[in-house]
Amino acid sequence: MLKRIVAMVVAVTVVSSIDLVHAWGGQGHRLVGLIAASRLTPVARQQVAWLLDGQSLADVASWADTFTSEQVQTSYWHYLNIPAEASGYDRERDCPRQPSTNAGSRGDRWRDCVVDRIGYWEERLGNPKLDRADRATALKYIVHFIGDLHQPFHALGVGRGGNDVHVRVFGQVDCGTDPARPSPCNLHSVWDSRLIARRNLDDSQYVKALQKLVVDKRFGSQPPGTPAQWAEQSFKLAKEALVTPDTNIDEAYFRRHIGVIDDRLALGAVRLAADLNRILN
Repeated sequence: MLKRIVAMVVAVTVVSSIDLVHAWGGQGHRLVGLIAASRLTPVARQQVAWLLDGQSLADVASWADTFTSEQVQTSYWHYLNIPAEASGYDRERDCPRQPSTNAGSRGDRWRDCVVDRIGYWEERLGNPKLDRADRATALKYIVHFIGDLHQPFHALGVGRGGNDVHVRVFGQVDCGTDPARPSPCNLHSVWDSRLIARRNLDDSQYVKALQKLVVDKRFGSQPPGTPAQWAEQSFKLAKEALVTPDTNIDEAYFRRHIGVIDDRLALGAVRLAADLNRILN
């Protein structure tokens, strides 16, 4: 009985904080999907169209966030927590095992963090024995999770990825939308959407800017790397962008870090396209 009560308390705690695990916000995820779609091979583009039945990568880019409130376990799939003092990613330390699973057992092949879950869904997307609906689900998760992993604060284990680091945003303390329910601004949400919104670009304008960045920095000619490597890149960038509580996120902070955000959006899109081209061709 005690174990059941503890499990219920943990589940409630997780659910109450699920809204904090989302990355990039709606526009950021759409941008990754839009640019990735433009870089698909003809075969991969045809496969995506068939699997998504008329929807685009941008249309489904935030789909995975809709499930965290109903399936508590999936909330862990969006991020990982690398300790600030670590030198890099360590699967044994940073990627939790599934409930009631022993390390090294058959059920331990896939764990509950974004690095492992990208691999899990890649395998399912590339399995022609699965039906269309299952592979479409896999595709939706991949689109979202590769975007998530390129948001730096989805890899840093400080204050739950910056969610507990309360800050002021251009002098604003309350970042909620309901005056009756104040919601303190936090560093994670700054990187999810506040700095992106500060650019004040619509999707088409932002896509054009990011596509120029891909060309100028030759992102498309770089080796795509692995999810573990992407996690370490995000981790290092998040440490550089970390601030103390009550810091005012001002114009200087925006100018210092918006280039990093643009790089991560562009790289996430290029790597997503490369991943889908590899799997779906």
